Amino acid sequence: MKKFLKWSGLAILALIAVLAVVIAIPVAPTIERIQPRETTQYWQMESGYRLAYTHVPAAGVERSNPPIIFLHGGPGGYIHSSYIERAQTLAAEGYDVYLYDQIGSGLSDRLPRPKDYSFQGHARDLDEIISRHLSADNAILIGQSYGGMLVSYYTAMHPDRVHRAILTSPGDIEPGLFDEAGNWINAELYPVPDGIEFRAPLDRSDEMGISSWPTRAVASIALAMTFDTKLMDDEEADSVLNTVATQITSGMVCDPANVLPEEGGGGFYSHGHSNWFAGVDNWREELQQADVPLLVLQGQCDYIPYAASYEHAAIAPQGRYEFIEGAGHIIWWDEPDAWTEAVLGFLAEPHPTSD
Repeated sequence: MKKFLKWSGLAILALIAVLAVVIAIPVAPTIERIQPRETTQYWQMESGYRLAYTHVPAAGVERSNPPIIFLHGGPGGYIHSSYIERAQTLAAEGYDVYLYDQIGSGLSDRLPRPKDYSFQGHARDLDEIISRHLSADNAILIGQSYGGMLVSYYTAMHPDRVHRAILTSPGDIEPGLFDEAGNWINAELYPVPDGIEFRAPLDRSDEMGISSWPTRAVASIALAMTFDTKLMDDEEADSVLNTVATQITSGMVCDPANVLPEEGGGGFYSHGHSNWFAGVDNWREELQQADVPLLVLQGQCDYIPYAASYEHAAIAPQGRYEFIEGAGHIIWWDEPDAWTEAVLGFLAEPHPTSD
């Protein structure tokens, strides 16, 4: 028995030593890090960090439209050049458009500790952008995926500062609601209606799972979420997320031929703790009182469940839902014209408070 314990102990020590060596080996980048564009500018935030943004000015004569602010997905995503291309179609119709990298991603600053990032922090940044940096009475908000959740939350909490809200492929309202048996309540409240047929995107779940990540990256996630420390520095950690992004974007479309190249702006640590919703107030009741025109767009091959995205439109007083055939999670990669037409059509409608 003693001999068994001795050899077992040695085996465990050897395993720990091998694991330590594996964890110590830096992960080589596979995607070139994103670089500033000629149009890149920066907002100096009151908290001391900078947020990178691109301003696409309204074409033609000066208009009185509220500014449009784009919020990207993720968390830990960034302003891909395809966002800017879509913004140009809106600017051509007289809208000033601002697209910014959320803190911890893209060209924006990184924060010292992993737990410095939060859902509420992103919402506070948005509020400062509208009120301080744009000095706007209100704004039109367009949010993609996680950005759609932020738009929904901000609209609920600050309806007076939102002229219109557009949520494209939004995640669900947190916290999720479950009955005593553990069943997701949304699935019962909002079944997929007749006439809408979803198609599953290309399954990349085997490559999206954390088990397929480098051991050093998995250890970094564990240390970040448990001990609020960074095993990898931001540059190395971001490169891991950029590599993973190249593996999963084929699940963001109906047609894999429409996938656009990764541009190297992922934010690893922002992705981690910004996804932590403990302490985030349930904003359903506030959204039910927010008398703001709200549009939810969702593609046919979206991996987000219908009931999760639809809930935003279902409970908002002026909410509505539009389904776009042939499009995936990133709608404008598959159906750019349909996305633009839906957005501009919504923006052109008479505002209910304008009479």
